[in-house]
Amino acid sequence: MSRAVWLDKIDDYNITELQNRIEHCFFDMDIKKLFKPKMKVLIKVCMPQSVSRDSAETTHPAVVSALINVLAQMGVKCIVADSPYKKFTQENLDEVYLNTGMLEVANTTKCELNRNLKTAKFNIKDGIATKSVTLLEEIKQVDAIINVGKVKVDNNLGYLGAVANIFGLIPGEKKTLVLNGLTTLNDFNNYLLDTMEVVKDKLVLNVLDGIVALEKDKTQRMLYCLGVSENAFYLDDALIDILGIDKTNTIIKTATDRGFIKPDSTYKTINCKTNEFALSDFALPKVELNSSIHTNLKERNKFYKNNQSRPQIDSKKCKGCTICSKICPTKAIIMKYDKNGELFASIDYNKCIFCNKCITACPYSVAKLKTPTAYLELEKEINKFNQ
Repeated sequence: MSRAVWLDKIDDYNITELQNRIEHCFFDMDIKKLFKPKMKVLIKVCMPQSVSRDSAETTHPAVVSALINVLAQMGVKCIVADSPYKKFTQENLDEVYLNTGMLEVANTTKCELNRNLKTAKFNIKDGIATKSVTLLEEIKQVDAIINVGKVKVDNNLGYLGAVANIFGLIPGEKKTLVLNGLTTLNDFNNYLLDTMEVVKDKLVLNVLDGIVALEKDKTQRMLYCLGVSENAFYLDDALIDILGIDKTNTIIKTATDRGFIKPDSTYKTINCKTNEFALSDFALPKVELNSSIHTNLKERNKFYKNNQSRPQIDSKKCKGCTICSKICPTKAIIMKYDKNGELFASIDYNKCIFCNKCITACPYSVAKLKTPTAYLELEKEINKFNQ
């Protein structure tokens, strides 16, 4: 895949000007070859919350409108889609479409807004963080995906750009379940890469709205940058250079380790150079690949107790062999004596990171995953709806 990254310096969200620039980009990079008349393309925007288009947390609707207008000239049919961090219902979707300006996009460009609430489970043979992922079922119905993300940073997750935008394909509240099942930033990056394995064959183009970027603590900052590339990793690589972020703590490092990017390979800029946008004082959070992505461990453990599967040891069947306590990386398993003086293992969930190594190591199969009733009911509702 091409290593070319097209960058342009843009002062504001004027739709006419944006459309002219995107047409220029399509010519420079020969993008038209990727599309055919009557193709159905999913425009995956960044729309995590019901916030204003001017909040800089979402893809600005002007960028989306300009892109759809260019595609419409080629006879391409577009459908805008994303899933906010709340219950995946039609009511919540409509609220987010309205407040983020995507409803206006649909009215002015005559594109569709995704209202398909069905989900689909995809298996990932070589997944590192997960062996399966549940995504919007709509991605099965389209010919191609255009990933239209936002340039921003998060205090816990660090840089969020093109690759991270794919996380939004996970439906509604399931995103929270996923995040609470991960421990470090590197775990999150690996989950993103596992998800990329599912969509890579349909993901043909990536666009990043960095005209107004989001610094840490949700501070807005003019970056004046619009980025486009066929390759999400090289596009992120370019923006990371612009923001002055240490790559050893980003998705680029994890992607290189897993072979998504060849070592020592670099992107090639077209139209503008990265140093035309570079900021020396962009406010960045201090995160590392081994940083915890959970600021409140007690809240995370409470979430596991109520909603997600967690390891549990049957004290009555435990043989007291101590293998699980020795293998536990956080020393969360404590050996105790019962009233009969028999040794057994007990889990301190304030220390447990839910790695499930105790389950794998137990020679007597007394350590098992327990799934709370509330979570089983949620899965039951989702499966019933899909059917």
